[in-house]
Amino acid sequence: MVSRRTSPNVVTYSALISGFCIVGKLRDAIDFFNKMIFENINPNVYTFTILVDGFCKEGRVKEAKNVLAMMMKQGIKPDVVTYNSLMDGYCIVKEVNKAKKKCIANKFFRSTLIDVLCKSRRVSYALELVDEMHDRGQQPDIITYNSILDALCKKHHAGKAIALLTKLKDQGIRPNMNTYTILVKGLCRSGKLEDARKVFEDLGYNLDVYAYTVMIQGFCDKGLFDEVLALLSKMEENGCIPDAKTYEIIILSLFEKDENDMAEKLLREMIMRGLL
Repeated sequence: MVSRRTSPNVVTYSALISGFCIVGKLRDAIDFFNKMIFENINPNVYTFTILVDGFCKEGRVKEAKNVLAMMMKQGIKPDVVTYNSLMDGYCIVKEVNKAKKKCIANKFFRSTLIDVLCKSRRVSYALELVDEMHDRGQQPDIITYNSILDALCKKHHAGKAIALLTKLKDQGIRPNMNTYTILVKGLCRSGKLEDARKVFEDLGYNLDVYAYTVMIQGFCDKGLFDEVLALLSKMEENGCIPDAKTYEIIILSLFEKDENDMAEKLLREMIMRGLL
């Protein structure tokens, strides 16, 4: 490559570092990382994450944390993959509690860690972290709670999600529209359509298009097209215009149930509105 006067760049180095990590040659990966630094080629979030993951897979969490510190010092923000790799490393060396304790003191770290835990379906760890935060007088915000509610719903623990929502309301934390939409979607996925409908109706009239679309999806999944069309009409009466996704969900569901005439009617309506 160099002999052809093609200079290696961050993509080239990242690919090589990744390859060495995959085959277990971490020492070579580190050498190439140092080489790219020496040649003034700046690593990006992907490069750093490869190294964090490589160290963690060998249980070398301390070195992984050093890479993370270097990354942040250079102004590069770790992403969910980076933190997930670090959590995996802590799990490998059985130091999950240490990871949680180190992150509790830092608002950015704790919120990110909870989000990572939720996305990794490690909801029990996330809930433990929230409890520890409460013990320290630290109050998670609604965004953090929404991550936990979403994870609970995706694991079909709708009952636990409702209990958590009740708990946070008792603590004076005000749910937002996203909170309720997550719950409605989770209840629909769990087959609890009537519970979802009740939560949805309690929200009132000032809803966004996503909230309506989630409820419409729930009705579509059950083939309740009279309910779908009624809600579609109510949606517009309340000044919320359906978007392409709303129409797509309804039309595809109608075609799947051989309700072709209604599907074609809505398809024409969608085209007239410039949504297709």
